[in-house]
Amino acid sequence: MDVAEPDVRTGTAREWVPAFRRAAAYLGAGLWAGFLSGAVIGGVGGRLAMFLLRLTSDPSLRGAPTDDGFTIGSFTGDTMFLLAICAIGGLLAGLAYLAVRGWFPEKYRAAVMGALGAAVGGALIIRPDGIDFTLLEPLALAVVMFIAIPALFGVVTSLLAERFLRSAEERARRGVLLVVVALLPVAAAGPLGIIFIILLLALCMAGWALNKYIPSAAAWRSPAVTWLGRVALAALFLYATVGLVKDTLEIF
Repeated sequence: MDVAEPDVRTGTAREWVPAFRRAAAYLGAGLWAGFLSGAVIGGVGGRLAMFLLRLTSDPSLRGAPTDDGFTIGSFTGDTMFLLAICAIGGLLAGLAYLAVRGWFPEKYRAAVMGALGAAVGGALIIRPDGIDFTLLEPLALAVVMFIAIPALFGVVTSLLAERFLRSAEERARRGVLLVVVALLPVAAAGPLGIIFIILLLALCMAGWALNKYIPSAAAWRSPAVTWLGRVALAALFLYATVGLVKDTLEIF
């Protein structure tokens, strides 16, 4: 069962409240999916991967800083910062998923997100000139894990978002609350987090207004835009894959 994106172009002015709640529930599904996947798979999973690599690497590396400034083999305050960063990144990924999910049949969405996560995430994480992929051993395990983690993040984000969207009608009553709670970690990031939330809310209101008076949502899901989106994502996948393969070969 697929869930349509909220459409509030019709109806009276009094209907804006339930329409906004439905839009918030839709937005909240992507935010929560990305938040949970980012915090658990990206944050916790990433630290567990580094802990495993510490066990299989030279003991002298314990306490050394990673490429991202975290301490190998130690769970410190920086670990909570990593969880927050991964959660915020997950929020953005969840929003991006909502934007592109309609371009693919539901049964392929998780696979598409997994492939993009592996290619783009792997290309961003794997750096041949850093400690993580020069001194840690075995290198093959490091490469595999840090490609698998963003791939799993993409798959789980898609599956969770689709599951949350299936209960969108029920969640519509508390959709605004879900969005607010999901954005609390962003607010804790300080002034930049507050600015991000303000911009996000402004974007949501602008999108609601455009969707009410202009058939923008229908245009976004039109066959022409759908195929252009697919081509763009395929190009991104190929570009990231080439970079990932190049960096991996350089590591070995």
